[in-house]
Order: sequence, then structure tokens, then C-alpha cells
Amino acid sequence: MKIDSKYFPAISRIFTPLVMNELAYQGYSGYLKEVFENSGLFKNTDLSMPLSHFFDWIYSFLSKNYKNEYIYKNAIANKILLGRYSLNTSHMLTEFRVGNCKADVVLINGTSTVYEVKSEYDSFTRLEKQIETYFQIFDHINVITTVSQASKLKSILPNAVGILILTNRNSISVVKDSVSNKHNIKPDILFDSLRKSEYLKIIKEIFGKVPIIPNTQIYKECKKIFCSISPESAHDLTFTMLRDRKNTQVLNKFINIGPSSLVAYALSIGTDRFKMLSLIPKFNKSLASALIPKIA
Repeated sequence: MKIDSKYFPAISRIFTPLVMNELAYQGYSGYLKEVFENSGLFKNTDLSMPLSHFFDWIYSFLSKNYKNEYIYKNAIANKILLGRYSLNTSHMLTEFRVGNCKADVVLINGTSTVYEVKSEYDSFTRLEKQIETYFQIFDHINVITTVSQASKLKSILPNAVGILILTNRNSISVVKDSVSNKHNIKPDILFDSLRKSEYLKIIKEIFGKVPIIPNTQIYKECKKIFCSISPESAHDLTFTMLRDRKNTQVLNKFINIGPSSLVAYALSIGTDRFKMLSLIPKFNKSLASALIPKIA
């Protein structure tokens, strides 16, 4: 397939909410149609193929020609989360906010492992600050990158940080293993990643009850109590809560029925039951149906 490389970034956005939300709510994507018209995909694509086949096909094209951040996230989802673990006991979060940073991928499986993606299109400008932030909350910290950038990372990353490579064959290889950081966790930073219902549940689990105080004081008091426990306990309790932020039954159904190219996307909307159930029946429809608006 011959596509001008200037259209690669636009094509990569097919795996973002920009397109997926339109497909879920309308069954049609104006952005997808625009990309087809501008890039020349209309000339190179069988419009009768099922939508699920199209996603895998365009994902394969991007994997070979434009390994953007989504390709890395989906590789982690398929090769590590589903390849080594189980959705019943593990969970993956994407774009998880920690302070002023957003962690690209967080895998929760008995402990916490963060994967910071540095593709060939990314710079290392903010990496030092990101790693410093991740040491405050995660047990294992990894950077996943290209073969060519791995050697440079060795000289700038702390010894405790692991280095992984996404190969040309889309497998993940380990250059250097990460070292456990759980004893350095900052409970006050962890606490702010929890929702009110979650930290109230933790406080009740630890101390048997929640403080009976005015609502205006509950956050401050619960945080004080939470910060009195050990970093290891604070970590384990927090990530047990975060692991449960998913709709396992619907998520399993989506991943079993949907294309493997959309696993990372499914995990990113793991709590959105409506959106997943809206997309599932559309996978067997033709690609053409996603490019033609319905007439009321």
C-alpha cells in the first residue's frame, strides 16, 4: 500500500476517541472518511471487509511504517497483560495521572509497574522529571523504546529503572530489569490518586470505621490516617483499588470479540460499559458502513 508518510499521523488517530466515539455513538466517523479521502486509502482498501479486519489491517500498516505511542501501548496490552497474566487478576491503566505527569501505561498485577513510552518520535526532554515522579508512586518503573535509543537511555536512567525494546517484529525484549521501589513510595501522593469512595473503603478496611466528622474535613483526616501506614501497605491497598476500576465481564467480551488491535483502547475505557457494548456489534459490519452517515 502506497501512502504518503505525511498522512501517517492522521491515520494513527483512527485508534483514538476522535474516531472511536463517533463509531460508538453514530456508527459512522466523519474523521475516518476525511482520512480516507485525503490519504488515498479509498484506492488501497477493500471497503467490504469487516470493520474488525480493517482495524487489524491498518494497525499492521502502522506497526511497519509509523510506530507511534498507541502501537507501544497495544503491544504491552497483548504481549504482557494478556500474554503473561489474566484480566481476572490484572488490569492495565493508560494515561494515568500522577502529579503533573501522565503515565503512559500502568500494569497492576499484585504490584504496580509503569511503562513510559519513548518512541522514535519522542524526545527525552521531560523524562527525568517523569521518572522522579514515578518513583513516588510505582513499585517498578520501565521505559520502553526503540533499539536505537536503548543505549542512550542506559547512560541517563537511574539503575532501578528497567529498559525494554519494542522490536521490528512487535515483540518486547528486556534490556535491563527494573528493581522494586515499593519501600520508597510516598503515601500522600498515592492518596491523591484515589476517589473518595475508594479511600473511604480503605480507611474502613484498616481501622474498622470511617471518622465521623463534617464532610469538609473528611479528605484531610482520611489522608492523615492513610499516611500513618507503611509505604508498602499504602501501595498495596491503593493498587488493589485501582485494579478494580474495570467492568471485567464486558471488558472480557469486548476483547474476546473485538480485534486484537483494539485491546489497549478497550482497556482505556474499561469502565465505560455503554461504549464497549455499542462498539461490539459494529465489528462485523463492513468498513463502508463506518464511512457513510446514516440517513434519518
